[in-house]
Amino acid sequence: MFGRTRPKTARRRLGTVVALTSAIAVAGSLAASPALADDPVEIPVSYTVTGKTTVKKTGGTLDLGPGQLNGALVIDGDNVGIRGDLSLPPSTANISLVSGVFKIKARVRIQPTGPVTGTLANGDLTTHSQANMLIDNIVVGLFYPVIPLPTVPNACKTVKPLDLTLVSKNVDLFAETIPSSGTFVIPEFKDCFINDLALGALISGPGNTINLNLKSNV
Repeated sequence: MFGRTRPKTARRRLGTVVALTSAIAVAGSLAASPALADDPVEIPVSYTVTGKTTVKKTGGTLDLGPGQLNGALVIDGDNVGIRGDLSLPPSTANISLVSGVFKIKARVRIQPTGPVTGTLANGDLTTHSQANMLIDNIVVGLFYPVIPLPTVPNACKTVKPLDLTLVSKNVDLFAETIPSSGTFVIPEFKDCFINDLALGALISGPGNTINLNLKSNV
């Protein structure tokens, strides 16, 4: 008598499947036309991005997001890639030292310096991006952070951008959520007033991990 309402997750998944299937069909028709074969097909995509990064030196984790990745899947002949613009809100870092006696709290921002780009090969999606890490609002203290340290807003950042390469193994482009992970180096810091050396000693170095989940907004 009445049609059943599809769950939100099912509707989102169906919308993604329809969009990608239609685009693949269009790509096939273009490939069959020599005059248009060189024209790539772009499928708009939008994801909500959440995740966390872990600093190797301290073992502390930093929650990331929710942010947004807006861009397109690019089908160019037999090649499939992705490009998009990533934005992440500020995060709060909480660091414990000396068996938890000394506490540090700070605001951390990951600001991309350009678009995210990626390629799909052998079932794996590999993405590349670069981003500055900025730190301010640093507060320290014994047992609880209460003493602010001087920093210049928008000045204290890594001497060069983070180089982020993330891989989604056996990726399913039709999935509601796509997980990805990677490791990266945190460079030294500059323009942090008296905190340059301290930040470098605390968190700069290799072996840091990042894990992100991309949830389709379609």
